[in-house]
Amino acid sequence: MSTTVVTQRGTDPPAGREDWLYGLRQWLPAMRYCAIVYLAVRIGLFLIAATAWGLTSERPSSMPNGQPLPLTNGWQNAFTDWDKLDANWFLYIARAGYSDHNATAAFFPGYPMLVRLVGYLCLGHLLLAAYLVTNLCLLVALILLYRLTEREFDQATAGRAVLYLAIFPTAVFLFGLYSESVFLVAALGAFYLARRGHWWWAGVVGIGATLTRSVGVVIALALAVEAVHQTVEDHRREPQNVPSRLRLTATLAARLAASAVPLAGTAGYLLFWQLRYHDWSRPIAIQKHWQRVLTPPWQTLWHALTLAVSHGPLGGNARTTFDFALVAVGLALAVWVAVRARPVYAVYTWSSILLVLSDPAKHRPLLSDPRFLVTIFPLVWALARVGRRPGWHEGVVAVSAASLAIVSWLFLTTRLIY
Repeated sequence: MSTTVVTQRGTDPPAGREDWLYGLRQWLPAMRYCAIVYLAVRIGLFLIAATAWGLTSERPSSMPNGQPLPLTNGWQNAFTDWDKLDANWFLYIARAGYSDHNATAAFFPGYPMLVRLVGYLCLGHLLLAAYLVTNLCLLVALILLYRLTEREFDQATAGRAVLYLAIFPTAVFLFGLYSESVFLVAALGAFYLARRGHWWWAGVVGIGATLTRSVGVVIALALAVEAVHQTVEDHRREPQNVPSRLRLTATLAARLAASAVPLAGTAGYLLFWQLRYHDWSRPIAIQKHWQRVLTPPWQTLWHALTLAVSHGPLGGNARTTFDFALVAVGLALAVWVAVRARPVYAVYTWSSILLVLSDPAKHRPLLSDPRFLVTIFPLVWALARVGRRPGWHEGVVAVSAASLAIVSWLFLTTRLIY
């Protein structure tokens, strides 16, 4: 007589000495699928980098200290040409640390710290270390996205979500030497652990997000919403008596406390600047270096729209139009998240969007916003649900892949793209 184990979405594995084997089998499909998607896109981006170098021979940008990077010929430029713009800053911090004489304070320490630590294993080759950190974090993030999507929706949606994130128009920054993949894996890890009920571990993992980017503070807010949501769900299942209410109150207090743990990352970074340079506010004030000013989000969007309309027909100056088009699509997807997704994801999505829209650059209001959208993973859930319809999946893949190719080419051949 044979027995069949029937599992439901979101259930824990059966107890027993083979729990870890059962758990590994649950993760293997996600690991296999995500590795295939990752390798396919990674190889494609390297081919774009090699082609961009061969056709344009663009001189790499300078280091933050003003020293120009050497210009050499060879296929190695398919790897080294990614070291530009913010990547230069991260590698500079990993090599030389922070200083109050430049703009390093604007870059949170999570990513450069990991690069420096892995650099010891790479015998001091920080460029190699940066590649390892970003790409390993991205692969883990894709696996976590698959598992979280599978929990919230189904396996088919999980597969589409992973693919759509990997070919998201600005996914080049997940594969490049930027901090986006580190932030994404920390955010996904925190939400996955919270949904599984591992609240204190979720808070600890969330520190990785707040140590990596300033927008990471929204993780604490979103986790707090999930803490209340889960407690309300527990209340509906519990008997209505005094002991039950007291137990739920204590549980809610513990969950909210765990939700606040990620704020330790931001607090710790500001404390570092206070103890080292007696200026805790420098990471905030240094944003003036990029001419960023606090602005209501609707004003940012209106300014961006006017620039998009006026600059669209201008040769070589239509970046603001492209910026607005990508952000407009992101906002449309965010509406779906607000209506159809669990509150924790709606709060994370809209808090992230509103926060970045409130900090525009004067000359180009949506300068980095399309890049920031790639870490707001619930947006790809909206695409993944749309992709269920006949013919829509192919359209999403075609448009996203083409947009990714354009953004990748612009990043590799220009000096000011996101």
